[in-house]
Amino acid sequence: MTELFSAYTAAFLRGLADYARVEAAEPDIPPDAAPSYIAVSQRLEADGSPLVVGLAACEDAFFTLAGGYSGVSLDGMEELAVDAVSELFNVINGRFSSEMRARRHAVSIVDPPRHRYGAALPADAPISRPIASPFGTMRIAAAREEFLPA
Repeated sequence: MTELFSAYTAAFLRGLADYARVEAAEPDIPPDAAPSYIAVSQRLEADGSPLVVGLAACEDAFFTLAGGYSGVSLDGMEELAVDAVSELFNVINGRFSSEMRARRHAVSIVDPPRHRYGAALPADAPISRPIASPFGTMRIAAAREEFLPA
């Protein structure tokens, strides 16, 4: 799963740049854990096995992603911002699926994104990486089972 997640991380960072106009990178040193404003997850299937990917973001990063993807500021408009970030996540995951199919890996989106306010990605997620941006901290993770409560 590590190789797959490395490919996912690269696709995620390209997706942020291409679709939300947000430059972000994996920091050399993990950033201090910031309170998570919201977490989004989506269930995929990779080569016949479940793969749940997630994104947790601080408030500033979340609204920056929403505005970058939608093209308008959505500060303070939580429902619209959730819709925008969920669609951004779906688009990034669709792009990842296409890229992996080109590498002869079967990756499919199984469920639409789900979100949870105040939720952090689980500390025991098998794979988790910090993402640093000028707008705040984010974390992406991957697991075999859903980690956000319904």
